[in-house]
Amino acid sequence: MTENQRICIALFCTLAWLLWVSVLVVRHRRALRATRCQQQAQTTGGVLIAYASQSGTAAALARQSAEHLLPSQPVTVLPLSLVTSQTLQAAHKALFVVSTYGEGEPPDNGQRFARNYLSGAGGDTAALDLSHLSYSVVALGDSTYERFCAFGQRLFDGMAQLGAKALEPLHKVDSAREEASGIGSSIARAMPSWFCASPPAEKTRSNATAWWRLAERTLLNPGSPGAPLFELTLRAVNDLPKWRAGDVFVVQPRQERAPVVRWLASHNLQATRWIVTDGRGQTLQAWLRDRALPNAGFDREKLLGGDLSEFPLLPAREYSVASGHQEKALKLVVRQQFTEEGRLGLGSGWLTEYCELGELFSGHLRENSNCHTPDHRRPLLLIGAGSGLAGLRAQLAERAAQANCGPVWLVFGERCPDTDRPLAREMDNWLRQGTLSRCERIFSRGGASPFRYVQEFLAAQQGELRSFISGGADIYVCGNRDGMGEGVHRALKQLLGEQEVETLLESGRYRRDLY
Repeated sequence: MTENQRICIALFCTLAWLLWVSVLVVRHRRALRATRCQQQAQTTGGVLIAYASQSGTAAALARQSAEHLLPSQPVTVLPLSLVTSQTLQAAHKALFVVSTYGEGEPPDNGQRFARNYLSGAGGDTAALDLSHLSYSVVALGDSTYERFCAFGQRLFDGMAQLGAKALEPLHKVDSAREEASGIGSSIARAMPSWFCASPPAEKTRSNATAWWRLAERTLLNPGSPGAPLFELTLRAVNDLPKWRAGDVFVVQPRQERAPVVRWLASHNLQATRWIVTDGRGQTLQAWLRDRALPNAGFDREKLLGGDLSEFPLLPAREYSVASGHQEKALKLVVRQQFTEEGRLGLGSGWLTEYCELGELFSGHLRENSNCHTPDHRRPLLLIGAGSGLAGLRAQLAERAAQANCGPVWLVFGERCPDTDRPLAREMDNWLRQGTLSRCERIFSRGGASPFRYVQEFLAAQQGELRSFISGGADIYVCGNRDGMGEGVHRALKQLLGEQEVETLLESGRYRRDLY
């Protein structure tokens, strides 16, 4: 063995040791932060606000609720995953803000609590007496799912079984119905009575809402047998809000111009009539483009006087951000969706078809810390398919702006190798620059690979996958929950073991941005 070879081996061993030490340090710091949070909750004896959130809505509401209560009493805000029996015993009053994931399941940061305290037997409930605790539960859900607000109901009932006293019935917020008037106002109405009548949820949302201009729209899969996939570039009209990869953009869609003009003409209303509402003026047509038009009668005088109460806002739509903040533009990746009648979906139709280049519309960014990468020095496994490319691209763009980043392994699924290679040039550039270490494209129709889906590819990479994750890698999955998301989850449990996957979820190393 030559001297140079010995030096190379020594350097490799040193780098491997430094990487392992850095992983241990990060784990220690995270554990220390969790311990401090729990100690704070155990010593204040005030109000506990605990949340379980998959996409960030419940977490945002919990933080806003804490800001509302802080001037009057001590408040501790924790994800449900950090709530222990000691935390519950130390608090005298608790507000739980929880969403329901999938078909009645708890979000990832609520699974540990559900196992330990809501399983009905065993866990940490044997000697737990919460008769001193008063509580309320705000449950966020979507009534189009069969088990609407199921986890919120399970939590509400479980606390009662442990002896806690409910201050009022379970509050349910239905995003499928309430979005038309703004989710913030819906949540405000559902807040427990021991909060004041006007919590800051609606105010916070209004302050965060900004005007955006559609600057570019690019079809990413021309000729594909699948539905069209677009990359959209949005520019903020005023100051650029801050966001991170993993955050969510909530857009207020608008109607196509022609149907609104026809509706106005059918009711003998002038589209160009100037209407002032809440100190802001625009044409009647502009006001009604982002609102539902009634089929039945309406009060004509109220409408012309600026009262739009009979014309609720169209439901908002949410999309994973697809760019890093340092790019100075907000990017989205959106696939066209269609109704059973063949019409374009509300959000995707507006963004990919009806919105004109340069046109303005409103939207706001919502933090989703569950999907933030805490340390870009760690290795990262990115997994996704279809429009899940949005979250993957954002992670790569954010990482490209950092120094001393760990390796990134990307596994991405699409349909056809000839027509479905979205952002291929950009991915190739990141490969050359070293931001991306390995890129696997899996095609469900054609292609040289024997694998049709990303979960099949992962199942065949057991050795490499185990080695990559044991080296401290995070896992980030973005895309459709049914099919890809659930398939990847099953594959990981088979490859790593159910206990290891649960540990990765609870530690935040396995993050799922699924819809």
